[in-house]
Amino acid sequence: MKATIKIATLFLFTSFLFACKKKTIEKVTDNTKRQEMDAFSTKKGSWWLYTAEDGSVFYRYATGETRDLKGLTMEYYYRIDTTSVMKEQIPEYYGKFDGRYLSMIDLDGSSTDYINFVYLKEGYHTGMTWYNEEKEKLQGWNVVLGIDSRVVSDNETIVVNGKVYGNVVHIFNNLKARLTVMPAMVDCGDLEVWYKKGI
Repeated sequence: MKATIKIATLFLFTSFLFACKKKTIEKVTDNTKRQEMDAFSTKKGSWWLYTAEDGSVFYRYATGETRDLKGLTMEYYYRIDTTSVMKEQIPEYYGKFDGRYLSMIDLDGSSTDYINFVYLKEGYHTGMTWYNEEKEKLQGWNVVLGIDSRVVSDNETIVVNGKVYGNVVHIFNNLKARLTVMPAMVDCGDLEVWYKKGI
């Protein structure tokens, strides 16, 4: 009887392991798959005004230049926080590679360590999901950083400053992290973004 229970337990555990499908990681590493950035303008002097729920307001400016980061040629932008006294220019990087829209996220505000983040994919539709993951060293710790992304809606209508925008894409991102020695991710919060292509 004990042998049967052990075999059944082993079978169930093995089945569980095979049933746990590992997520496919979106990772852009091939610079030869670079495409023209068409999510927003790369023309020097183009700018956008953004606001966030915390009350911060900032401008993003296109420089018309590129920079090489992590082996990829990225479009170079900078943002200025209008609520900051310093009004410093904070670098930002965006690109498009093989149908994936990529951003480099500054890990600690030093503009030296970035993670590769696919924030949108061509052919997006409501319910589409994807997963980003990077292994990095932060303050001496080896960590795994993950971002689960989901298209909440591919056709929202929103009003900003009295102007109506249709066909807006709503993306929900769940941020998580773990030490490499730990098995489970810890929830680090959510980020929701609304995109209107070409604006």
